[in-house]
Amino acid sequence: MGHRALGPRRSPWSSAVLAAALLLSCSPPAWGQALLFALRQDPQAARAGGDVSFALEPVPSGVVFCSWHRAPTASLDLEILSYFTQPELAQENGPAHTGRETGAADCSLRISRLRLNDTGVYTVAVRHPRVTTASISLTVHAPLTQPAVTPHNVTVTENDTVTLTCHSPPSTQTVAWLHAGAPVLAGGRLSLSPDNHTLTVRPAQRGDAGAYACQVSNAISTNRSDNATVTVIYGPDAVTVTPQGPLDLPAGSPLTLTCAATALPDPRYTWFFGATRHPGATWILGRLSPAHGGGYVCQALNPLSGRGRNSSRLELRVWELLAQPVVTPHNVTVTENDTVTLTCHSPPSTQTVAWLRAGAPVSAGGRLSLSPDNRTLTVRPAQRGDAGAYACQVSNAVSTNRSDGVNITVLYGPDGVTIAPPGPLWLRLGSRLDLCCAAAAAPPPRFAWTRGNASLAAGSCLRLDFEDPGQAGEYRCRATNPTLGRAAEAAALLLQDEGPLLPPPSTQPNPAPPPVRARLQTA
Repeated sequence: MGHRALGPRRSPWSSAVLAAALLLSCSPPAWGQALLFALRQDPQAARAGGDVSFALEPVPSGVVFCSWHRAPTASLDLEILSYFTQPELAQENGPAHTGRETGAADCSLRISRLRLNDTGVYTVAVRHPRVTTASISLTVHAPLTQPAVTPHNVTVTENDTVTLTCHSPPSTQTVAWLHAGAPVLAGGRLSLSPDNHTLTVRPAQRGDAGAYACQVSNAISTNRSDNATVTVIYGPDAVTVTPQGPLDLPAGSPLTLTCAATALPDPRYTWFFGATRHPGATWILGRLSPAHGGGYVCQALNPLSGRGRNSSRLELRVWELLAQPVVTPHNVTVTENDTVTLTCHSPPSTQTVAWLRAGAPVSAGGRLSLSPDNRTLTVRPAQRGDAGAYACQVSNAVSTNRSDGVNITVLYGPDGVTIAPPGPLWLRLGSRLDLCCAAAAAPPPRFAWTRGNASLAAGSCLRLDFEDPGQAGEYRCRATNPTLGRAAEAAALLLQDEGPLLPPPSTQPNPAPPPVRARLQTA
């Protein structure tokens, strides 16, 4: 019998004698004095070759010793090990120890490299100081081998019956069926035998064709069969032609006609155009001419059933292509509230004219008007939102063409001049402030900063190191449109805060000041 000491060496008692003495010396616990705990198995499903642990929940405190037994009772003949916590930690192996079991101070038991014959009931006896026992059942599972489905390949005519059988390995607990990888559920035309080993499809439809497999499972493993293929013969049903008619196409363009029908096996196709026959599902007509105009019909024939169906007649008309239109004037620059007029010069045989702005359709209404033939677009009065790229698009029955874009530029502003942060602002000596100016204008405005009659700087932002009380006062930003010559201003009032003098700006960080009566930190 093995021995592994976890602390100082024990007394010369053997584990069996000591455990027996401890067990026999304890009378059964009185009512209300029994140690309450449960046994938990981890993992719940034990696999051959893997490990499993049994733990007490909750873990009791003050345990004197605990012993594990491979039996429904605390039989000494089937003792696996005893684990002592007093007077020192020690594990003593019993006659049922196989070298794969390990105990611990929390009275847990771990079994490594599980075998199928480890299946059974395990009992723990815990002295606390009275002896309490609890048992747990262990089942060790072996992985399942691959099942097989028969017949492996099935070919039936639509509305016939299909039956598939799953041959599962021993110890299979559940059987499930899969069609194209998705679970198959009984219902409607699909039925399963009581043990799920037989799948019947009655009557079989074309959607039932595909790959079938059965999947078997037990507590620790799952395995799937190779696929069995079900083929359902049907059709042809409706015959479709691509592209659909009627067709209006430009002369010189290529055309490929394609015929398709729902059928299995694939049908044979024949095209008919007047007295001309063309075999195959595809007919490439090449460069079209007016002689290609007329009606086309495709026939689909099932080679096994001999059943055939015709498509509807496809009408083809061949036309000329439209050249590219031109918009004048090519580029327009206007001041806001002026009028803009664009004209589309379209090629012969144009049927419709449409206008686009930034690629989106333009509709008449409000400030936008169109001539009766849509060839002239007028914007009166033009607003800043009307700026952008405009094009006209012409169409007839067979073609569409678009002009190059022309640009409309609308000059406006400046307006909405603002200074951030807004005044009034209270500053302490030694603080730093950044004032930034913004305005809406096209082209972008130029900015200039003044205080009184003095020019301070050009640009949208002004940095001020407030070191002299004389720097207090009104600071003005002037925004000027460089093309229109228009200007607008905004002002911010800076006042001295009578707080203590701050250190020089270069020694402190420069956070953004609050907009109203901000006590600025040194920059």
